[in-house]
Amino acid sequence: MMAFGRSLLSFAVIALPALAFNIPFRNLHRKVHLAPSNAVVGNNLDGVDVTVKATELDDSLGLSPEEKTVVNIHRVCSPSVVYVTSVLSSSSPVSTRTRRGRKKAESNNSQKHENKLPNGMSLGSGSGFVIDSEGYIVTNYHVVQRAYESNQAVLQYEKFWDDLAKNTTKNIKDKLSFSSSNVVDNVEGVLNRTVNAITGRENNETEVLPAGVFVRFGENGETDGSVTSYYSCEIVDVKKELDIAVLKIMESSDKMNNILRPMEYGSSSNLVVGQSLLAIGNPFGLDRTITSGLVSATGRSVTGVAGNQIKNCIQTDCAINPGNSGGPLLNLKGEVVGVNTMIISASGSSSGIGFAVPGDSVKESADKIIELDKQRRLRNAKRKGRGWLGAAVATSSLEESLQKRLLSSSLEQNEYSDEVVGAFITSIDTKSPLMSQEGVSTTSITNGNVLIGDRIVSVGGNAIENAEAFVTEMKGRVEGENISLTIEDVGGERRVVYVTLGQIPL
Repeated sequence: MMAFGRSLLSFAVIALPALAFNIPFRNLHRKVHLAPSNAVVGNNLDGVDVTVKATELDDSLGLSPEEKTVVNIHRVCSPSVVYVTSVLSSSSPVSTRTRRGRKKAESNNSQKHENKLPNGMSLGSGSGFVIDSEGYIVTNYHVVQRAYESNQAVLQYEKFWDDLAKNTTKNIKDKLSFSSSNVVDNVEGVLNRTVNAITGRENNETEVLPAGVFVRFGENGETDGSVTSYYSCEIVDVKKELDIAVLKIMESSDKMNNILRPMEYGSSSNLVVGQSLLAIGNPFGLDRTITSGLVSATGRSVTGVAGNQIKNCIQTDCAINPGNSGGPLLNLKGEVVGVNTMIISASGSSSGIGFAVPGDSVKESADKIIELDKQRRLRNAKRKGRGWLGAAVATSSLEESLQKRLLSSSLEQNEYSDEVVGAFITSIDTKSPLMSQEGVSTTSITNGNVLIGDRIVSVGGNAIENAEAFVTEMKGRVEGENISLTIEDVGGERRVVYVTLGQIPL
C-alpha cells in the first residue's frame, strides 16, 4: 500500500508539470525540481530536468488555502526533521575491558565514518530536529537515555580508577618524599599502567564509548537514493527535567550545508486552545510523517523521565505515536512551539491525547547548552570565545511587565515621552566585570513588590532597545574586549561605565 501511495504521489508531482510544459510522457521518470515560489520556472528538454514553482504546482492540484499551508510547512520544515537511533556496539568496551578489546571496538566503530550503522543492539529510536547550522539537534532525552546512561557508566568507571590512581600516587609521593625521584616515578608508572590495563585504555588513545547515537535525514539520507546515510552524533548535554537532549553531528558542518536547515522557534506561551498545530516525526520509523490537530489544552503538568513535573506542557490531539518522540510540534507559521514527548493511551498508539514540552523552555535550555559547547570547542582550539559580562537581564513576560510599569510611572511624572528602552538587569554574577563598578542596582521582586533597578541602554555606543537586542549585541563581543556600557537608573539618570569582558565559565 505504501509503495502504491508513493507511486501515485510521484505521478502527481511529475505528471502535472510535465504536461504543462508539453514534455513527452515517456520522459516522466526523469527529474522534476520544486522551486521556491519566487524562483524562475524553466525546463531542460535535453536532460529533461524541470524546475517548477511550488505555488504553481499547488494551484494545479486545486488545493484549498488550508491545504496549501500544511503542504508548504511540510515542504519547508520536514527536511530539518531527522530519525534518531542509538546502538550499543557489539564489540563494546563494556564487555571487553582489555586493550585488545578497546582497539577492536575502535576498529568496529570506524563504520560510523562510512555513514552506516555499526553492528550491535538497538537502544531505541525516535525523532529530532535541526536547530543550528553547525549541526546541533534537539530530541527527547528518553530517546537517547539508554545510550547516554551506558556511556556515562563507562566514564564514571574510568573516572573512579583515574581518581584512585591520582590519590594513591599523591599518598605514595608523600610517604616516599625522602626517596629519589626515580623511585617515585617508577611507582607512579606502575600505577598508571595498572589503571590502563583495568580500564582497557592505552595512553594517548582516543576514548571509544560503548553506545553511539546516529541520525538519518529522510528515508534515503538525502543521498542519491541508493544508500541510506547515518551520521554519528555526540550527546552534547541533556536536560532531564525537560526530557530534552542536544546532539551534535560529528561530520563537518561545511560538508552538510545542503541538508542542515535550522528550524525557527515560535512562542509557546501565546498558544490558545483550539489553535491549529502540526506534528512532524518518524512514527514506527516512517520518516517525516506529518499529522495535524489542535491545541487541546495548555498549562498541563506531566511527569517526565526524571520523575519531576514538566510544567506548561501543551496537550494536543495531533496523532503522536511511538517514534514521534523528540519531533517538533509546529504552529501554522512553521515555527517550533513544542517538542512531542509522550501520549496517554491504553494501546500504546495514538488515542488523541498527546503532550509536548513547551518550546519556550526548550529554546532557553537548548540555547544555553549549545552556547557552552561552542565556547568549549573554541577554548579547546586555543581560540578566543565570546565575551562574558556576567549580568542577567529580564526577558519575555517579565520584561514586558517591567516596561509597562516603568512607562506608566514615567508618563505620570511627565518624565518620558518615548517608549521604554534598554535591558533590565536582574542579577550580576559575583565574578562579573560589573562587580568592579559601584552603584549598579538590579531589579528585584520581594513579597510581590517589584523594585526596578538599572537598565543597559547602550553597548559600545549602540542603542539597546530590549533584552533581545542586548543578547544579540553581546554575541558579537569577544573575551578580553574593552567595552563601554551606558546604564540608566529608574529616575532617568545615565552614566557610562567601562568593563573588560571575561571568559564564559564552563
